[in-house]
Amino acid sequence: MMKYYTVVISGSDIFFENYSSIAPVVGFIACRLIKAQTDELAIATAKRDILVDWNRSFNADRKLGLPALHLEHIAPFKGWIKPKVHHDYYWFTDEAHKQRQIAAFIAAPKKWFWQK
Repeated sequence: MMKYYTVVISGSDIFFENYSSIAPVVGFIACRLIKAQTDELAIATAKRDILVDWNRSFNADRKLGLPALHLEHIAPFKGWIKPKVHHDYYWFTDEAHKQRQIAAFIAAPKKWFWQK
C-alpha cells in the first residue's frame, strides 16, 4: 500500500557564493512529500529527486558541486488534505541556523483557533 511521507533532507559540502550576507552558505534544507510503499523507498526517492533538481537548476554549470545528502527527518503524512509542496531550498549558514530551520519543518501543525 502506498503512503505519503514527509521527508526532510539536508545537503552540505557545496560551493555557494553569498554576496548578500557576511556568513557563507554551507548547505541547504529541502522538504519533500513523497508517495512510496516504505520509508526506505521514500528516502531514496527524495534524495534522487533533490539531486536531479539540483543538477538541473543550481548546478547546471557544475560549479556548485554535488551535495552530500543527509536524512534529517521522516514521518508518515497524517492529514486529509495534502499541502501544495513547493520544491524550495532553504539555505543555512551554520549548524544552529540549520537546526532552527529543521525544527520549523518538523513542528506539529498549529491547531485551529477553536480547538483546545
